[in-house]
Amino acid sequence: MNIVDNTSHEGQDGSLLRKLARVSAWALLAGIVILVISGWGITQTGVIYKFSFGLVDRRLADAIHRAANAPVVFFFLAHVLINIKLAIARRHHSGRTADIILIIAGVLLMAITVYMEYFRLGG
Repeated sequence: MNIVDNTSHEGQDGSLLRKLARVSAWALLAGIVILVISGWGITQTGVIYKFSFGLVDRRLADAIHRAANAPVVFFFLAHVLINIKLAIARRHHSGRTADIILIIAGVLLMAITVYMEYFRLGG
């Protein structure tokens, strides 16, 4: 019996990238749900306070909301950039140039987000 090992070819056909795109989509969905619930906790404090049996007040909802921003942006960028890479590969069999441009764009956008979230004065 001849067993074929396809794990070494996972990156060539994009199956690893497709799996990463799916994982990033689910993580993004979870992050958006957290942002919606924590945002609702900021604006409708009484409802969330009762629903969480007094565990989540406005201050905690605000802290959760602020802490969720950077991960949501990370998973959004990962999801979008991976799917752009897959679309380019399907149509044009792209080389390293597109990969480098997408990596630079992702790193720059994430750096801007981290700066705006954590290092901007008055933020």
